[in-house]
Amino acid sequence: MKIEVNNKRLFFDVEGPEWVVAGADLSQLPTLILIHGAPGNSDHSIFKPDFSVLRDTARIIYLDLCGAGRSDDEPGADFSLDAWADDLVEFCRILDIEKPIVLGVSGGGFVAMAYGIRYPDHAAKLILASTQARLDVDRSLSEFRRLGGAEAEAAARVMLKQKVTAESSAEFAEKCMPLYTTTPQAARNTVIFRPLLAKAFHNLDGIWHRMDLRKDLHRIAVPTLVLAGDTDPITPLQDAADIAERLPQDVVQFVTIAGTGHGPWRDKPEETFRVIRDFIAS
Repeated sequence: MKIEVNNKRLFFDVEGPEWVVAGADLSQLPTLILIHGAPGNSDHSIFKPDFSVLRDTARIIYLDLCGAGRSDDEPGADFSLDAWADDLVEFCRILDIEKPIVLGVSGGGFVAMAYGIRYPDHAAKLILASTQARLDVDRSLSEFRRLGGAEAEAAARVMLKQKVTAESSAEFAEKCMPLYTTTPQAARNTVIFRPLLAKAFHNLDGIWHRMDLRKDLHRIAVPTLVLAGDTDPITPLQDAADIAERLPQDVVQFVTIAGTGHGPWRDKPEETFRVIRDFIAS
């Protein structure tokens, strides 16, 4: 379904009830808003059906960022982390969602951090999964070489340092994407490719390469779970450690899921969802 938010329509989907009967009482579940990564190259469908296991813990809202999936483009194509953060706050106001738990994976984690910095008291909690506050290309190249050898490093170097073209993207997909996880992943055809946003986000002068949230992470004021895999080449473990070190130490919980890559639930779903469920319920 779609609603108008800040002069464009955003697509969202809802799974599970907000209110449940618990014995003789009616109990309200927290609302978990999921923010996908790779804007333009991804959308909310990457979370399905995996995150359905959390519907006993929270009402789940799947959201396509402005310009991604089934959502409208930003008027004037002026995409930014701050604009997405503003959209999230307005989205919650319209739907009367108070104190959401916001989970952002990868590029969605950039949005979640920008939201937590810009609106320190809005969320109940944040979950920053497989993400980074700044892109360190050389750190990623080192991981691609360690996991996939010289061919993977070369394909990543072209894509992340030299040129973003159809050819370099195809080479990256072939040589690098299989290294994102430690277990083979089935091919999916669920994502809607949105070239306007993909270019604005992924190009060498785009949002991903320009952003640096490190100096403002101290402004995040709500309990925050930093979740990472230890074999993630695109947002390496040290990226997560950098975030955890810069967050206020009284709000941060840093968890590494051993033997997992980008999006730990893809490799070890039971362990990862247990961590997320415990953090939501804590």
